[in-house]
Amino acid sequence: MPKRIQILLSAVLVCTVLAVAAIFLFGTNAGGRILGTAKPTPNPKLIIDPNAGPSPTPSPTAPGIAIPGWAGLSLPAGVTEAEVPLYNPDANQDWYYLTFELQLKETGEVIFSTGLIPPGLYCNKVTLSRPLEIGTYECTMVVQPYFIREVPTPTNNAVFDIKVSVF
Repeated sequence: MPKRIQILLSAVLVCTVLAVAAIFLFGTNAGGRILGTAKPTPNPKLIIDPNAGPSPTPSPTAPGIAIPGWAGLSLPAGVTEAEVPLYNPDANQDWYYLTFELQLKETGEVIFSTGLIPPGLYCNKVTLSRPLEIGTYECTMVVQPYFIREVPTPTNNAVFDIKVSVF
């Protein structure tokens, strides 16, 4: 056997012997047991901790908000009541109400706003702040979600541009 291999094997053997000796010299307590293997002393007075119980069920995480969108909306001229198809998607069930507010982009004037629309339902009719004349209006739709709770709580909203055709 070559001398280099003999030296290497001897070094490995010496290291192994030293490691085992160190465990027994420094890794035992006075009784000769290896540390970390202590046996607990029986105690008849131990009781179940009053805070012990099943793992708490985490609160469900709110899903993303489903926001409908429209490229355009049609309203009749000269009236203050108009039928509209404003919808709160079923995907918001048990989580979010929606409100809708239509604003003239140029002035910020609010043309209409709705109350809370429950998931799966439409707001079929709105009251306009004033009658509109025939034409096309650049508007902004603000959709405000509210968490469904005893007291509805607003969360992040969505704002998008929409063309309103008044006929």
